[in-house]
Amino acid sequence: MSDTESLAEQSSPGRALAAARAALKLSVADVSQKIKYGVKQIAAIEADDYAKLPGTTIVRGMIRSYAKLVQLDPEPLLAGLGRLDVPVAVSVDLHTDEQEPFFEGGKKSNRAYLYLSVAALVAVALVAYEWSASPPSTGQVVTITPKAAKTEVAPTQPAAAAAAEAPEEKPVQTPDANEQGTQTASAVVGKASGTNRIELEFDKLSWVEIKQANGKVLMSQLNPAGTRQFVEGMPPFEIVIGNAPSVRLKYNDAPVDLRPYFKVDVARLALD
Repeated sequence: MSDTESLAEQSSPGRALAAARAALKLSVADVSQKIKYGVKQIAAIEADDYAKLPGTTIVRGMIRSYAKLVQLDPEPLLAGLGRLDVPVAVSVDLHTDEQEPFFEGGKKSNRAYLYLSVAALVAVALVAYEWSASPPSTGQVVTITPKAAKTEVAPTQPAAAAAAEAPEEKPVQTPDANEQGTQTASAVVGKASGTNRIELEFDKLSWVEIKQANGKVLMSQLNPAGTRQFVEGMPPFEIVIGNAPSVRLKYNDAPVDLRPYFKVDVARLALD
């Protein structure tokens, strides 16, 4: 039996380990680095100050590792540990800047890391949504007639009466055609040239881009809540609508269901 092992049987586990370390010319920092426990924890073992360590089970494992490093039989040390009053568990934070195992504090650290990760993912998702819902304008912005300015064009009563009283053998005269407004004329020209009409109503703020067949941008703008916009052009149309659940669309006066085209809250569709 070596002098160091004899000392282990006659003294406390901590003093025996400290003596063996000194005999091998190792520092506390050397032991900490080799068995992967903190310097404060190694110092607590050598001082037999087990109240600063995380419970009997872990203390026994630390002593086994320490004894193996300094070439001692761990059994006499563990037997001596059994004669001491070692707390079952403590909540004292022994972490240092050096690498140490994660005990109770590790659960809190892992939980905080999880919360931060979730918050980062939510932030990325919000940025992606804002970008897709309001992409930068790259085309020509066209001023569209708002809802308040929309007028329904119909023949005036005097003109209709004059047409009814005209003799059948004479051509129908329309001297008041210019009084019907330019909107009717543009509608007639539009139908003749193959243009179609898109109507949009906005319950909430929404960004919209519309391109016609030749790639010309007919509309690229933010539209306030409570407004209505009209666009005429040559189909097929390429349409992107942000905040689409709050937008209603009609194509040549026929409602179009946007739900099949949703991706998050952005609708992308083509109209022929």
